[in-house]
Amino acid sequence: MNRNNKTSNITESAMITGILVVIAFLSSFFSIVMFFYPTPVIILAKRKGIKYASLSLLAADIIISIFMGITDGLMFLILYTPFALALAYGVYRDENADKTILYGAAAYMVSFVVLILLMNVLMGVNFVDQMKDIYSESYDMTEEMLSNVPGAMDPDKTDEALKALGDYRQMTEFLISNLFPAMIIFASALASYVNYMIAVKFSKRFSIDIKKHESLSHFSFPRTFIVAMAVLLLISYLLKALKFNSEVIQLNLFYIIFIAMVLQGVAVMKFVLEKRKVSKPIQILAFFIIFYMSLFLAGITQIVAAVGLIDLAIDLRKINKAV
Repeated sequence: MNRNNKTSNITESAMITGILVVIAFLSSFFSIVMFFYPTPVIILAKRKGIKYASLSLLAADIIISIFMGITDGLMFLILYTPFALALAYGVYRDENADKTILYGAAAYMVSFVVLILLMNVLMGVNFVDQMKDIYSESYDMTEEMLSNVPGAMDPDKTDEALKALGDYRQMTEFLISNLFPAMIIFASALASYVNYMIAVKFSKRFSIDIKKHESLSHFSFPRTFIVAMAVLLLISYLLKALKFNSEVIQLNLFYIIFIAMVLQGVAVMKFVLEKRKVSKPIQILAFFIIFYMSLFLAGITQIVAAVGLIDLAIDLRKINKAV
């Protein structure tokens, strides 16, 4: 019986390895696919244990290196293997959803920084500069296409399109140059959350139990979040007084706080809608309208962030806990 179990475990691990290799191959054509790399590993860890999940990941890294090249193999080994293992470990240990998502986000963040440093040291590639060059080339091609449109088109509309494209180009360069650390943090948290939620959705089909994440309506940052951000801002101002260039640090901290308060505000709005027993289709429509309006009216986003800040300060929802 024990031998049969071992054979079953190895067989299932081999199947997951095959799925991981397929995901890696598909990511060559659709890069977004690679963000779902940890999901099969989470399922395997819960079903067969963290040991088999680790072996499956190692085997996949070796196969990817053989068939797709050392560069791709190293990228998955450095960036996605620790990310997948962290999430798998949290689920295997039956940790609550928030702690598991935090494990994954932290692992992905650290791995991303390590990958960037290795690219700089081994290949002499500055990741941020490379991203700026890629986007710059893309905008140059688009500008050239717009400049060479048929003469029958309205010149004024072409000029407007070129001006709008120039504005987007400046905004993109600003974000990459100044807000890249904050972008990594949010991308890490989002990737970890999405993989966890997908694993929860598939858990019943594989006869496993993964702890569900509580509704967004009961989400709240701990009150110490603002205190921590305030301390970091104070440190950045002290560094500035000591003649350090801390403007980028301050900008990223302000950006993180603002986005966090927007998320808190959205949670408050969802709580109110659920409390009033508004149907889900109407809730989705309401959030879509707010999102659409925020694209044209910056004040909408600021109001949502203000609601979130007030809730964090005085607990408008009276939930008295941080999910």
